[in-house]
Amino acid sequence: MIAKDKKLKRALLWLPAKLYELGVRLRVAAYETEYLKQKRVGATVISIGNITLGGVGKTPMVEFIARYLKSEGEQVAILTRGYGRSSRGMRVLNDPRADRTSREGSHREFGDEPLMLARALPDVPVIVNSDRYESGRWAERELKADVLILDDAYQHLGLARDLNILLIDATDPFGGFEMAPFGRLREPLYGIKRANAVIITRADRPFDQAQTNAILKHFGGAQVPVMYVYSSITGLRHLSSGESYEAREFAGWNVALICAIGNPHAFADDILQAGMNIVSENFFRDHHVFTQQDFDRVLQSARDSGADAIVTTEKDAIRLYGIELGEFPTYAAQLKIESEDDVRLKSLLLRMLFEARRKKQLASER
Repeated sequence: MIAKDKKLKRALLWLPAKLYELGVRLRVAAYETEYLKQKRVGATVISIGNITLGGVGKTPMVEFIARYLKSEGEQVAILTRGYGRSSRGMRVLNDPRADRTSREGSHREFGDEPLMLARALPDVPVIVNSDRYESGRWAERELKADVLILDDAYQHLGLARDLNILLIDATDPFGGFEMAPFGRLREPLYGIKRANAVIITRADRPFDQAQTNAILKHFGGAQVPVMYVYSSITGLRHLSSGESYEAREFAGWNVALICAIGNPHAFADDILQAGMNIVSENFFRDHHVFTQQDFDRVLQSARDSGADAIVTTEKDAIRLYGIELGEFPTYAAQLKIESEDDVRLKSLLLRMLFEARRKKQLASER
């Protein structure tokens, strides 16, 4: 009976799904043939994104790259659309011209990921706007930014970029090989060819590396560099006090999880690898706006299951702001990106900056 229901559902969704896929293909083709032209800004543009729905670790990667380039003396700004916010128009976090640099605000105004980035990178402006070109021009003019990092922009084809970084989740690299709603692909796999570099996240998890690399090579070519990264929980931050503690101090603790991210099971795996025991899982849809009632149910579940603490992600902690947490210990897990390809990635970024600026200098001299 269940199999018949699935077949019926697929049959009903087939035509809308194929029309959606056709629309995606036509839009990509319009830019490839220059029927639709990309806009360009003077700054060097780095795009970070993915081809599947759900979390692949984009926000930690944006933070990693922005932090590194800032340490190299670059004037960096992050451009993001602020998914899930209720406000309109452009918003700016960490504006260096302001008397008081703002990293605060509501996720409803800015979005959870922009607030998370702003707090992690207090010296990097984060500009929230659906129009990345407008944001980029503003950042060049008002902030003198010379490097713009586009968050979640692999499908945002309207703005030209100097480096297109594609993130692939090792645990589900190609989204079942079908576009939504039958799979998790945002676009057909041939979109891989737009990537200048591929970073496979969660590469410490078991996956078919040979198959993944063969598909990447088939669609992207043999010359596109492929790098591997993973993240681990290095600390936990108490949400009420703000104090941070090393993750090893929590080994053996029984914890209740609460999160609303694209890949909650990856978060659970991180918790287990940090040596904690999961006694209660409370997973909500991606970007869910938590209510007091939601947290109270999680709190009751934590108590009933004998949890020593409630643990969430840093992104979810943004959306728990304003919720009454009570005295039960609640922490946000702090992730750190690690990779044996660290030097390769940093070298790629520096070479790209040099090459992009050299080309623009030559073009201006003509």
